[in-house]
Amino acid sequence: MEYSGRSQLRLIQSPGFEIHTRFEELFLHHLDALYRTALRLTKKDADAEDLLQETLIKAWKHFHQLQDDSKMRSWLFRILMNTFYNFQSSKKRELPIADVELNEDLVSSSLSAVNYDPIEVFEKLMEDEVESALDKLHPEFKAVILLYDIEGLSYEEIAEVCQCSKGTVASRLYRAREILRIKLEKYAKKHGYL
Repeated sequence: MEYSGRSQLRLIQSPGFEIHTRFEELFLHHLDALYRTALRLTKKDADAEDLLQETLIKAWKHFHQLQDDSKMRSWLFRILMNTFYNFQSSKKRELPIADVELNEDLVSSSLSAVNYDPIEVFEKLMEDEVESALDKLHPEFKAVILLYDIEGLSYEEIAEVCQCSKGTVASRLYRAREILRIKLEKYAKKHGYL
């Protein structure tokens, strides 16, 4: 998934133009990965864009603290994750909005559609089950799964982002995968796939 607002992102040119340009080039290089992760964390385009914007603002404010441009990726993901955790904390204080569940009539009407493809329906159901299992993970486990398996960060980069040791990253990744395996195995058995 690519961030659609990329063309709108332009920093104001001022006397420190070289710094702006360097920041912009480095940030834009990681923009799609940051947006994908923000969207997976928040589940809504608007929330992902807010999270990304807040990450951009914080990164710009503290850009002078970045000593090594090669660490920009992990630095940005650390800002993104910390900002997400802050958003989550503030949302816990808000009243929850009720989610509407799909009813069986809606599902059965979609199955009777002219362009019904059973493989596509299965993939969508399984994709939904994987998303649901991911959403139920503790945020620390979800973070390492997203950063390692989806975004391809190394253990070292994830340790930097999550501010923990590489051993903790490995442990969290193992535990997260085990939780997902168990949840998805139950789903597969329940629906006769295993």
